[in-house]
Amino acid sequence: MNIVKRRLVWYILSVLLTIASAIALFLWGINPGTDFTGGTLVEVGFDKDVSAQIAREAIKDLDIGDVSVSNTSSNSVLVKAGVLETGEIDNIVETLKTNITSDESRGVSEVYKKQSRVVGPSLGADTTKRAITLTIVALIAILLYIAWSFRKVQKPFTSWSMSLTTVATVTHDIIVILGFISLVNHFYGFEANSYLLVAILTVLGYSIHDTIVVFDRIRENILHHPGGEKIESIVERSVDQTLARSLNTSLTLILVLLALTTIGGGAIRPFVLTLLVGITFGTYSSIFLAASILTDWGKHNEKKIAARKAN
Repeated sequence: MNIVKRRLVWYILSVLLTIASAIALFLWGINPGTDFTGGTLVEVGFDKDVSAQIAREAIKDLDIGDVSVSNTSSNSVLVKAGVLETGEIDNIVETLKTNITSDESRGVSEVYKKQSRVVGPSLGADTTKRAITLTIVALIAILLYIAWSFRKVQKPFTSWSMSLTTVATVTHDIIVILGFISLVNHFYGFEANSYLLVAILTVLGYSIHDTIVVFDRIRENILHHPGGEKIESIVERSVDQTLARSLNTSLTLILVLLALTTIGGGAIRPFVLTLLVGITFGTYSSIFLAASILTDWGKHNEKKIAARKAN
């Protein structure tokens, strides 16, 4: 597959990911967790392992508002709902006991309340708005810093093309993360809590670092490239020179996250899964998507420079 076709593949994949994420956000939105809304947490234990999906089905007919159910540790689930009365909490436990123990195929004979507590929102509306504002400010600061750092890059590339490309790829990563969160919120009952902000900021920093490594190698190769070498060849060579390092670094982190997803507790699983998806697509976008955008931007600038000379 030649360079042009590969760039087309990266563009198509990125567009599809962005559209799918936007559709998920439009259809299901993001279900804010107790960190944002507050509510009641009820941990229910069983004498056999019971999945969150089975527990969710067992209490779906209760009139207690929006409810999310997730596995916490072995043989227990965590039910999250709005502020509940004592009788409503007891009703959750009794409903789980009745519906789950009645199915003999599951082999569950004991259902009991391990703990319950009412929690207030640890991240209020003002805190969330400040976090979003600070993230936008950070992106602007990164834009300006990268533009300044690459100010001596040679044409046809410009420092602004590199900084704007970096911010564009990071924005792509954030949209994909939000789409993933919306998806697992809807189908698996995971809630968006404080881990969402932490994961987004972590992926943002990781993706930017990876992109800058590739762009720095492109800048070095431009300085020493032989006359007449095409932009595509320069970028392709730069990606090849940094690919092994970037993939090895990312793969090491991804393997750790996969291990945590498999053997880690249910309480940290949403955070780990969000990081796993963010790092995976952040690695892809920072290497392939960013390089593709920069290549086409450089070719556009090259045509403009040639047109000026012709006039």
